[in-house]
Amino acid sequence: MIKYLVVLIILLSANLATAYAPGDIEWAPGVSGTLTKGSTLIDGEYKLKAVQFPSAVLGIRDINRNLVPETAVEPFVLIEVYKNGVLLNTVLMDMQSDPYIDPDNEIRITATDFPATNSYVWIYDFYSPWATISIQKRGLPELDVSVTTDKYGYTSYDDTTITATATVKNRGYARANFVDLNLNIGDLQLRGGGTSQLHQQYITLEAGASQSFSVILEVPKLIDQKSYTFSVDAKGHDIKDLEFKANSTSSIVILPKPIETSITISKTVKDRIYLQDPAIVSINIGNGGIYEIRNINVTDSINDHFELKSNTSLQWDIPVLKPGQEWGTTYFIKAIDTSFSGFSIPNAKATFTLNNQSYNIHSWTNAVVVYGPKITLEKTVNKPVVNPGEDVIVTVSINNLGNTAAYVSVNDSLPEGVSLVNGTTSIDSTSLGLNTPETFSYTIRLNKEGEIKLPSAVAKYTGFDDSGTKRSELNSQMPLITVIKPGEVTSAFIETPVPSPTIMPTKETIATPPLSNTPEPPLNIPEPTPTPKIPGFNIVLAFIVLIIVALQRGK
Repeated sequence: MIKYLVVLIILLSANLATAYAPGDIEWAPGVSGTLTKGSTLIDGEYKLKAVQFPSAVLGIRDINRNLVPETAVEPFVLIEVYKNGVLLNTVLMDMQSDPYIDPDNEIRITATDFPATNSYVWIYDFYSPWATISIQKRGLPELDVSVTTDKYGYTSYDDTTITATATVKNRGYARANFVDLNLNIGDLQLRGGGTSQLHQQYITLEAGASQSFSVILEVPKLIDQKSYTFSVDAKGHDIKDLEFKANSTSSIVILPKPIETSITISKTVKDRIYLQDPAIVSINIGNGGIYEIRNINVTDSINDHFELKSNTSLQWDIPVLKPGQEWGTTYFIKAIDTSFSGFSIPNAKATFTLNNQSYNIHSWTNAVVVYGPKITLEKTVNKPVVNPGEDVIVTVSINNLGNTAAYVSVNDSLPEGVSLVNGTTSIDSTSLGLNTPETFSYTIRLNKEGEIKLPSAVAKYTGFDDSGTKRSELNSQMPLITVIKPGEVTSAFIETPVPSPTIMPTKETIATPPLSNTPEPPLNIPEPTPTPKIPGFNIVLAFIVLIIVALQRGK
C-alpha cells in the first residue's frame, strides 16, 4: 500500500510540475512607460519599441472653436518585441486589446492609455501620437534560507542543549512547489531521534510565505573554545518545473566553563533574627568544573553591628577540591543592634591558583533584619567621695534603644554599711516603649570609712521573637563611693582639678589612710615643708602692734 502511495505522489508531482494553464501564471511587478514613435521600453532582457501609430488627419474647429480631427481617429500602436536584442514578435495593440502574452508565457504586455480619438495630436500640424504601455515578466519564486539558534554562544557544562531552527522563505513573485529544506549540523549531535528530522518537504510555498523546523542538539563538553558551523540548503520548482536553489551557513561558539564559575562559594544566614539570639552563618564551596582545584584560601568578615560568638579566625584553607566535591563550615554571630531595614552581611571570599593563574571569587551579599528591644541600664551617684554620715543620691535609668517594646522591671539593693534615707529602689513591671527612658532616684547614707562598691541594679525584661516570649536580664555598672574622714580631702580638692605639674593623689591613697598620723606624700612629689600654726598667735600679734602704736603717739 505504501509503495502505491509513493508512486501516486510521484505521478501527481510530475503532473503538477508540467501541466498548468496560462491563468495560473503569476506576474512580477511590471515596468510602464509612455512610448512615441521610435521610442523603447526595457525590462531586463526584454525591449519594446513603438514603430507605428495611426496616420495624421486634417483638423477643423468645433462649435467651441477647439481644433479637432476632421474624422475621429481610433488609436493603436504597433510594437516590436525583442529579447536579448533578437526580434521575437510584432504586436498591434489598442484600447480594446487583451494583454499580449508571449507563447512561452514569459512576458505580458498591456496597453493602458492612448490619446483621445478627437485629440489635436492626430492633426497634421500637431501630430505627436503616444501610447502608455506596461511590460511584466513572469513571476518566479526566490528562495531564501537561514539557520538560527536560541543563543549565539554557549558554555560547556553550564548549557546542555542547543535549539537550531532552519527557515526557508519565498521572497519571489510566484509560488514554489515541492520545496526541500535540509539542515546540516556538522560535528554537533542530536539530543535524540534520527537524522530524518533534519529534512522537511513542503508541497507549495506561496510568494511571501515561509516555513521552518527546529531540532535539539547537545552542547559538547569542552576544555577549549571551539566554533561549530551549520549549513542549510533548499530547492524548489516553479510552475514550469524549473529548479531554484538557496543555501546559507551560520556558526556558534562553545566556550569552556570558566574557572571562576567552576568554583562556587555561598554564604547564608537567616534573613530575620531576634536581637538576643545567635545566628548561624554557613559557608559552602563547591567544585562544579572538570579541574581539580588545590590550595583554596577562604576569608570572611562580619558586620560591625554583630559580634562573633564562635572561636574562629574567619580564615580557612582547603587543600584540594576534586570535581563534584563540596566543602562547608559554620560559625555563630550575635547582633548588638536592631534594624528594620537590615544590616548588610559581607560576602565571603576565596582565592586559588590554577595553571599558574590566580583567581578570586566571592559570595553574594545579603541583609539581616534584627528585631527586639535593646535595653540600656545605668546607675550613677552624685558624689563619688563623701564623709561618713553624708547623704548620696543614687539615680537608676533604663531605656529601650531597640525596635520593639518590652515589659521591664528594675530592682536595686544596698550593701552593708549603707542605709536608705528616702526614695524607692525599684520599678515595677511596666511597658517600655522606644527611646522613652524610665528613671528613679533614692538617697542613701554611708556610715563607715573606705571604698564602698554599690551592687548592680538588675533589670528583667520581656520581648518577643518568632517563637513567642523572650525573657532576659541585664545588670548595671557598680558605682564606687569613697568615704573619708572630714578634713582629709576637701570638696574643692575633689571637684577642682589641680594645675600641672601637681599630681592628684591616687584613689588608693585617698581610700587607704596611712598607719601614722602624718600622711605620706604621693610618689615622686617633693614633700612640702609644713608651716607651724600656733593657736591664737595672730590675735596676740595684733594686740602687741596696737600697744606699740599708742606709745609712739604718747611721746
